Amino acid sequence: MTIELDANKVWIDGCFDFTHHGHAGAILQARRTILPPNEGELYCGVHSDEQITINKGRPVMTSPERYEHTRSNRWCTSVIEDAPYVTQPDVLDEYGCKYVVHGDDITLDANGEDCYQIMKDVGRFKVVKRTLGVSTTDIIHRILTGIYPSVEEHGEEYYPDAESLKLYSTAEDGYSKHCFVWKGDLNTVLVEGGFKIAENDLVLVVGDFDLFHMGQIDQLANVKTKMYANSPKCKLIVGVTLRDFKDRNKNTIMTLKERVLSVLSCKYVDGVIIDPTDEDSFETKWEIDTDPLIQSGKFSRYLTKQIIINRIDDQRDVYIKRNEKKGIIIE
Repeated sequence: MTIELDANKVWIDGCFDFTHHGHAGAILQARRTILPPNEGELYCGVHSDEQITINKGRPVMTSPERYEHTRSNRWCTSVIEDAPYVTQPDVLDEYGCKYVVHGDDITLDANGEDCYQIMKDVGRFKVVKRTLGVSTTDIIHRILTGIYPSVEEHGEEYYPDAESLKLYSTAEDGYSKHCFVWKGDLNTVLVEGGFKIAENDLVLVVGDFDLFHMGQIDQLANVKTKMYANSPKCKLIVGVTLRDFKDRNKNTIMTLKERVLSVLSCKYVDGVIIDPTDEDSFETKWEIDTDPLIQSGKFSRYLTKQIIINRIDDQRDVYIKRNEKKGIIIE
C-alpha cells in the first residue's frame, strides 16, 4: 500500500542525547513548518545506541531513555525508534512525510558523508536555525570539568528571555497558547497561557530540574496522569529554582534558561514558576524526587542526575577524546 506524501506530515531525526532544550527547540521549529490552520503531524526519528556509537560516539543516555524523552515532547506526534542514521526517502514514505527538517549545521556519518544529502538531492529537505548556546558536547564538558555556569558569571544570559519563553510555552501546534509562565509567584505573569486559572486546580511540583531527564519526567507524568487522573481540571505547575534545590547556594550544571525551557517543552506541564518564592500559597505541593512521585515510574526508580554524572565519570577517557574531536579540550 502506497501512502500519499503530505507536506503537513513532517519528519525530524537525531540522537537526542540528553534531549536538552536545543533538541526541543529543533522539534518545535520542525512543528512550526506546518502552518495553521493545518493540524499536521510531526514524526521524530530517534537513532539507536548502536548507530550513534558507530557514527558519532557512545551516547550518555540509553535508547529507551531517549525514545521516551522525545515522546514526552509536546510538539512530537510520534516517535520512530531505531531510525536510520542516514535519512532515507523510503522511511519517510512509509509515514507519508514529504519533508525532513534539520538545523543549519551539517551532520556527517562515519564515512564523512552528509546524512541528509539524499534528501537534499530529491528536494525533500527543509532547514531551520540551530538553537545556539547549548549542545550535548557542552553539557559533557561541564560535567568533565566540574565547572558550571553561574548567575554571577552569565548575568542576564543565565535567565530565559521573553521571546523564548513565549515560543516554548506554545501548544501542540507550536503556535497556540498553552503554558503560563510566572516569576516568583502567581502575581507576576511573564507569559499568558491558554486556559483560565483556578488556583484550586493547580498542583505544584518544585525542584531544580537539572539535566532534565526521564527520571524527572516520569514523576511529572505520575502527578498528571495517575495521582490526579480523577481531577480532569488539574493543571501541573512546575517551580524551577534558581540554583540547586537541595543546596540553594550551589550552582546547577544547566543554566536557569536551559532548565526552564526544557521543562516547558514537556507535554505534562501546564505552567512554570521561575524561581518560586511563595510555594506555601499552593494547596497541593510536591517536591521532585520524593517517594510518592518516584514509586510508580519506570525510569524514576533508577535514573537520577548523579547516575548521569557517574556514566560520564566512569568513561572519562572516552568522552574526553570524543570532545577533543569536536575541538573541546580540557586544559
